[in-house]
Amino acid sequence: MASQRICLFAFLAAVEILIGLVNVDALNATVLIEPAWRRESSAKFGYVGIERFDSLAAQRHPRYVSRFGLGSSGPITGTYSNLVIESVSHYEGVDRCGMYATIPHIRSSSTPLAPCTLRLRSTSSTLINFFGFYWTVMKPHDAVTFYNNGVEVFKFTERNATNILQDYGTEELEKYLIEGKVWCFISFYFNIRFDRVKFEQHSRMETDNHMVGHFTHRGEGFS
Repeated sequence: MASQRICLFAFLAAVEILIGLVNVDALNATVLIEPAWRRESSAKFGYVGIERFDSLAAQRHPRYVSRFGLGSSGPITGTYSNLVIESVSHYEGVDRCGMYATIPHIRSSSTPLAPCTLRLRSTSSTLINFFGFYWTVMKPHDAVTFYNNGVEVFKFTERNATNILQDYGTEELEKYLIEGKVWCFISFYFNIRFDRVKFEQHSRMETDNHMVGHFTHRGEGFS
């Protein structure tokens, strides 16, 4: 009996160690990089909206409330803080036309500007469990972080995206390169609630086609 107890305690200790080694981020969300030609998610949704930013002036918007193209009766409300909109003549957007969002650049390494954040709310009985966006001209230190009630639940960086594509070989990676930088639509499928998204960068993070909704079936892509 004593030996059985020792074996049981050893087993439980091993399980605890293994649980500690599990990547919590991987349990909270699945990330798929859509095929190179896609500019939106290929997932199936119960409801979904998209913010293309084309109706906004090219300037800094301290606060911007989006209904993601669903109108006032739609279930999604998103509030952006510290959002900067550029025209494609300034940098780059989806298919190099219209307007797109940039994350305020850092004036110097010692005086960073506040990051852009997006707070999300849904009036639907089914929670928001999807966020996706077209990420253009990826640069080192670009990152997107998700929170729930102020607690970080998931983070994804430019390096994560590059590593995923590199795992499929140089030929596949080259499909996503424009002028030597990765451009792709990234879909985040969550197993946990989230209510805020933070965009961070070191120089300038460029994004477009922000999609928010409740997915029912995942789309295709690399992970």
